[in-house]
Amino acid sequence: MGAARGLDEGLIGTSAEQPSFQRIFGLDEASGKSEEEIAATLGNITGMVQMGSILGALIAFYLTDKIGRLWATRQLCFLWVLGITIFLCAATNGSLGMVYAGRFIAGIGIGQTTVVAPTYLAETAPRTVRGFCVCMFSGAVYLGIMLAYFGSYGSNLHISDETELQWVREHKYSLT
Repeated sequence: MGAARGLDEGLIGTSAEQPSFQRIFGLDEASGKSEEEIAATLGNITGMVQMGSILGALIAFYLTDKIGRLWATRQLCFLWVLGITIFLCAATNGSLGMVYAGRFIAGIGIGQTTVVAPTYLAETAPRTVRGFCVCMFSGAVYLGIMLAYFGSYGSNLHISDETELQWVREHKYSLT
């Protein structure tokens, strides 16, 4: 859960800097927007997950008590995947609203990790390694951020910025 949180935080910061992302969502100079408008939009995109995280952390206390740690983990993973799916689908039509909605929904899932994971670890780990396990969760956040940065760096080096494939993997299926 920690690595997922870090990955989510690291990817949005680097994805928003990709030229293809900026072009699709009108965040480049060619869009005709002022620097202040572009900065405000980028701030909203990157901050939307934090707003969702606040809600997620607050509801996580209730959910872990009512449905248990395992089911809370399952539903937070579902919310995270749903949010990321909405975010990635925004590339097909350039919908900034889908980006905001996807980031917020993913944030609700990711925000729950700060409550569910340490609680789960504290309850299941043996007393002698309990603190170490919770510290490993925190370390996994930084591992996820590092993986996200290197993944974005690699896609920036090896994938053309003329396509959204820098930050979205495109799948085309044929029925024939």
